[in-house]
Amino acid sequence: MRPCVPEASSLATAVRTKSNAQASCPACYLAATAESLEVFHGISLYGCTSCDLHFWHPVGKPDAAWYEMAYQGRDHRPMPLEPGHRFFLADPLAPKCGRLLDIGCGVGNFLAAARDIGFETTGVEFDRAAVSFAQQHYGLQRVFAMRPEIFRAMEPGAQFDVVTFFEVLEHQDEPTRFLNTAKELLAPNGFVALSVPNRDRWQKGVEPLDYPPNHLTRWSPAALRNFLESNGFEILSLRQESLNVRRAAQVLSAGLRTGLVSRVAGERPPTLTDLAEMSSDEMQDAMKRLSERRGHRVAAWLAHSKSLAMIPSAALLLPYLRWQGETGLYLYCLARRKQHVSSPARWH
Repeated sequence: MRPCVPEASSLATAVRTKSNAQASCPACYLAATAESLEVFHGISLYGCTSCDLHFWHPVGKPDAAWYEMAYQGRDHRPMPLEPGHRFFLADPLAPKCGRLLDIGCGVGNFLAAARDIGFETTGVEFDRAAVSFAQQHYGLQRVFAMRPEIFRAMEPGAQFDVVTFFEVLEHQDEPTRFLNTAKELLAPNGFVALSVPNRDRWQKGVEPLDYPPNHLTRWSPAALRNFLESNGFEILSLRQESLNVRRAAQVLSAGLRTGLVSRVAGERPPTLTDLAEMSSDEMQDAMKRLSERRGHRVAAWLAHSKSLAMIPSAALLLPYLRWQGETGLYLYCLARRKQHVSSPARWH
């Protein structure tokens, strides 16, 4: 099924309906009372003093066309399993068979791995090219290019033993609404498994992907626990990825700025925020220019080489960083839906 995909809207259009509203936490709905923590392109980051979530306001989620354009290049080739995938597959408390729905399934690499260990798999994904790749490369038949709420309407009686959404929750401007859709697709006493970027991870400087319109919320272990428990789930596993040499090298490289990469590139490549403010045609032209400019390709190679060069230093520092409690990029969680317990009968 190929849904109608609207023209990519600008970031300003996406947030227009929220720009005059008071900032309130999208997880617990309490009004933000503190000053903003950060301002980015006129959008403010707030911290909820009740549930510990950090969220951007005013902000809106981009449409499917934006994701297809911004993530092109990752939708037509096999991808390695992400840490959240591997944590779930190895989690002794996670089920090993049953009906599984993966929301935001990408190219289907996790669905194929879940199928191979005994799950009956279904996936939904924004990106039509990724869905096509999942069907053709992995032979996954039940993968649909649509939003989860559209899938819910298409199959109103569907219920799954496990609903997974790895690296998806941080992209939602209304996480509670998203979780409610997942709950509607979940069998009684079913499981959810997910991963998000860990707000408490070790990092130096700005990580561009962690800003709107890409990431709209920032999650800590406390925020994720509060969010799931307040929505009727029991936490079974909550794991912060350990800091590894590769991640430590990336952070060290990001903190060591020489300016060489920018000089070689010749111009600053468009950020995801820049792309959000373009029309579909403008986005396509910008991405094409980026791929064709030799300077950008050389700059990307230099940035990768710089990160590799930091590996020896990262290896030496790693024991100390771990002793200091520094963690890696991802936060994984497995939770089970609580059975509704009715009030005890009153005896007369």
